Amino acid sequence: MIKKISITFGSEPILNKIKKANPDRELILYDALSNRNELMLLDASGKDSVFNSPVQYDVLSHSGTDDWRGFVSFITAQIDSDQQKVFDARVNRLMSNPLPDGMRSIYSLHTYKNINERVLLTTWNSPSQFELWKKANQSLMPAAFNDNPSFYSHESDYKFAR
Repeated sequence: MIKKISITFGSEPILNKIKKANPDRELILYDALSNRNELMLLDASGKDSVFNSPVQYDVLSHSGTDDWRGFVSFITAQIDSDQQKVFDARVNRLMSNPLPDGMRSIYSLHTYKNINERVLLTTWNSPSQFELWKKANQSLMPAAFNDNPSFYSHESDYKFAR
């Protein structure tokens, strides 16, 4: 199992230069769905990052088959220790069952050196399959989380570029 995942952002020329300088890595380029000019480069090698300004994640658990050439979603939540127990239990239950239609893999992550920032990384065949799953699984982040002033949640979605 991969132990860490690194990402970085930048312009296409810069990210392609990084890819060319690291042919031993499978670095995957993505376009943001929300902003066509935002590009992300993902390194799922599990090795130390080759990026100058990486965003790094430690992998807590994983299920499914890795195929990074599709659609990826990052759901990030800043949660306290009690919320972590609820979140982790829900993610573990999801991972213990067959994955939903269209989901290739699921990762439970935390931001490097910040166990309170959890990330649910999922890979999909298509954005529409993700949207159907998300609508059917709104309880992943219980409404009670929103009542806590320290709760923060953010979603970022990307499609494979090349």
